Amino acid sequence: MNSNEPEQSAAEMRGLLRFAQGLGLDEAVVRLIYETVLWEASAAGASDDDRMAEVRKRMLLAVA
Repeated sequence: MNSNEPEQSAAEMRGLLRFAQGLGLDEAVVRLIYETVLWEASAAGASDDDRMAEVRKRMLLAVA
């Protein structure tokens, strides 16, 4: 595990929570989406950019 990973995850979550606030999504939903995509992306070897794009896409689908 990279020593910057906890800080990166915290920064990502802060950004996602700001995005979610505009969508009206609950923090628990955002955390579930984030953790699910993180697990799936790790298994698939996806890049950080692809992973975050997938999280945002699923957040948008959650409010649709």
